[in-house]
Amino acid sequence: MSSMIDKITAEDRRNAADILDDLQTVLHAAEVKLPSLGIDWRLVKDTGVILIDLGAARPDVIERLVLILRRGVRP
Repeated sequence: MSSMIDKITAEDRRNAADILDDLQTVLHAAEVKLPSLGIDWRLVKDTGVILIDLGAARPDVIERLVLILRRGVRP
């Protein structure tokens, strides 16, 4: 990672890592495991853009996630 991108994105990278930890904690409590969940560090290195990659998961895992989100979302 270039030192300029490092400096510019340092706080955002820390925030993204904290958010990812929070998401993993909530998903764990709901017994949902997204096996490819992570931060796309290569994109950060190349562009400075920080994305949390939800990755791929089996349909039954996503179905469980959808059910949990529906319970938590109120119209």
